[in-house]
Amino acid sequence: GRYILIAEYYNPVPVEVSYRGNSGKLFKRDFAGEMLDRYPDLQLLDYGFSYHRDPQFPTDDINWFLLEKRP
Repeated sequence: GRYILIAEYYNPVPVEVSYRGNSGKLFKRDFAGEMLDRYPDLQLLDYGFSYHRDPQFPTDDINWFLLEKRP
C-alpha cells in the first residue's frame, strides 16, 4: 500500500503501561515520528486526536497519523 495509518498512545519518550496486569505489552511513544525518522520516503499527510469525551465518537485518548509512501 501507499498509505500508512498509525493510531497510538503518544508520548515523546517510550513509557511502558500495564495492560490487563501484563508488562511489556503496551507502550506510549512517538511511533509515527520514529517511522518518519527511519524511512525518508514517508511523508506526513494528516494527523489528529481522538478524545474519550467526544459525544459522537467516544474512544480512548489516542493520536492518529496518516503517512504516505513517496517514490
